[in-house]
Amino acid sequence: EVALPAVPNVVAAGKSGFPELPTVSAMLDQSTKTLSGISSRAQKLQQQMLEVQQENAARMQKQKAVFDRKLKEQEQKNMEQVKENAIIAKNIMKMKQENEELLKHAQTLEKGNSLRHGELRMLQDQLVAAQTFLKETLSQTDDSKATDLEVMKDQSKSAKALSFLAISELHETEINEVKETSEPEPAEPAEPENLLTMLANEVKMMKKQGQDSEAKLKSLFMEDFQAGVKRHNALLSQNKVLTETLEKMQSYHTRLEAADKHLQGTQSTLETRLHDGGLFMQKLSELTMAKPEAAVKALETLQKQK
Repeated sequence: EVALPAVPNVVAAGKSGFPELPTVSAMLDQSTKTLSGISSRAQKLQQQMLEVQQENAARMQKQKAVFDRKLKEQEQKNMEQVKENAIIAKNIMKMKQENEELLKHAQTLEKGNSLRHGELRMLQDQLVAAQTFLKETLSQTDDSKATDLEVMKDQSKSAKALSFLAISELHETEINEVKETSEPEPAEPAEPENLLTMLANEVKMMKKQGQDSEAKLKSLFMEDFQAGVKRHNALLSQNKVLTETLEKMQSYHTRLEAADKHLQGTQSTLETRLHDGGLFMQKLSELTMAKPEAAVKALETLQKQK
C-alpha cells in the first residue's frame, strides 16, 4: 500500500464545489450594522435638535408674549397720559382766551368807571361851589338882626317855611354819599464619527443659541421698557407743568371775575349816583327859579324823597 498524503477539503466550497468568498453583503455586515447604528443615532440627534428648536421657539414665544403684553400695557398708560395732557392743554388755551376776554371787559369797565368818577368829582365841585354860594347868600340875607325890621316882630308870624339851611344840609348829605363811593381796585459631508460629534455639538450650540436669543429678547425688552418708563416720566413732568399752569390760570380767572364783579358794582353805583345827582341838580335849578310858595312845596317834596 502506498500511503497518500491527506488532502484537505475545499475551503469555503460553494454550491459549484469551488471555493467561494463570502458575499459582499456578509463582509460588510458589521459595517452595515455600524452604519445602521450611526443612522439611528443621527436620527435621534436630529429629533433631539428638532425638539430643542421647538422648545426654544415655544419658550421664546411665551416670553415674547409676556414682554409684548407688558409693553402694550405700559404704552396704554402713556397714551392715557397723552390724552390727559392734551385735555389740560386744551383747557389752558380755553382759559387763556376767557381770561383775555375777561381782562378786556374789566379794563373797559375800569375806564368807564374812571370817566364816571370824574363826572362825580365835577358834580361834587359844583355842589361845593353851590354850598359856598348858599352859605354866603344866607349870611348876606340874614335879617334876624336887622334893626329896620324890629317893627314887624309884634305881628303874627306866617307859617314857617324851610330855610335855605335845609338845602345846605341836603347838599352836605349828598356830598358825603358821593365821597363814600369807593374807587375801583384795580444658521460636507464628513466621517460618521465626526458627523455624530458635529451633530452633538450642533445640539449644544442650538441650546446655547436659544439661550442667547432669549437673552437678546430680554435685552430688547428692557431697552423698550426703559424707553417707555422714560417716556412716561416725561409725560408726568409735562402733566405737572400743564396742571400747575392751568391752576394758575384758573386762580387768575377767579381774581379777574372778582375784579370784573367789583367794577360792575362800581359802575352800577356810579350810574345810579350820577342819575340821582342829575335829578337833584335839575330839581334844585327848578327850585331856585320858582316863586317862593312853589319853592317851599318843592323843598318839602325833596325832603320826602330823601
